[in-house]
Amino acid sequence: MSDQQKEPLPLTEAQWIRQESEKIGTFLKSKRGDQLAAMLPEGISVDKFIGIVTTAVVREPKLLDADRASLYTASLRAATDGLLPDGREAVLNVYDTKKSIDGRDVWVPTVQYLPMVRGILKVMRNSGEVVSVDAAAVYDKDQFRFVRGDDPRIEHEPYGGEEDPGKIKAAYMIVKLASGEVQREVMWSRDIEKVRGASKTGNGANSPWTKWYDQMAIKSVIKRGAKLLPASSERLERVLQHDNDAMGFDFGHRDDAPMIDAAELPAATPAPAKPAAPALPNEVPQQKAARSRFAGIINGARGAQIGGMPV
Repeated sequence: MSDQQKEPLPLTEAQWIRQESEKIGTFLKSKRGDQLAAMLPEGISVDKFIGIVTTAVVREPKLLDADRASLYTASLRAATDGLLPDGREAVLNVYDTKKSIDGRDVWVPTVQYLPMVRGILKVMRNSGEVVSVDAAAVYDKDQFRFVRGDDPRIEHEPYGGEEDPGKIKAAYMIVKLASGEVQREVMWSRDIEKVRGASKTGNGANSPWTKWYDQMAIKSVIKRGAKLLPASSERLERVLQHDNDAMGFDFGHRDDAPMIDAAELPAATPAPAKPAAPALPNEVPQQKAARSRFAGIINGARGAQIGGMPV
């Protein structure tokens, strides 16, 4: 067989990941480019958004093992909110979701779009109603004081030592509005844990509460404090609802985010097989045999004695 007729070498895992990420980028550009252009806010180009999605896939290959339609849908949902799934403004997280397939309930790895604190605050600042906003988690070793009454205020001095600051004991948000009004909201750990307990994604190795507890705590107080703000922008209301959807809270909201039909997706190439575990070196069986013979000699010598007397 000539060199031209030889079958191509199988892809390495890294090559396969790169190939599949490029497929995703090509599909989003060719099939959803106009839709993305209409969704994304000024300052975020379609090419930039798609590049960040494909980078997220390369950095977290587990996304390729999940339901592929959910990956595209989650990406479009992020675009609807004007957030980048770059791990700072938002993330694409894999979480097992129960689905009915052929009449059976099956747990399917599904990609979820999850807004993060930085992204939510960005949307709040861009709403036109908020001049500045500060939100943070408070740890056991921090100095923290929250005063209500005629002179409400929050004082927070984070622990700066080298030791672990301890568990999160509170989260807070301070918002300065365009009207000059200042709104403050604090949630203590007992309230944060109630939110976690009510979330359908509150536990498990892939739970956002397990991976990013501080982010979840801060988002909880932001969503509570958002109720005190003037009429929120449509984008802010949507991003908060998308976060509630990802947390598993059902408030009867109809999700208007675009959906992807699996039938229109490009075919995914199966992942390359994992290499077989290397065979044991030749000397290992020999060493085992030597140890076995030595053990037999010892046991034979012991068996030749009864009560310390030779037989």
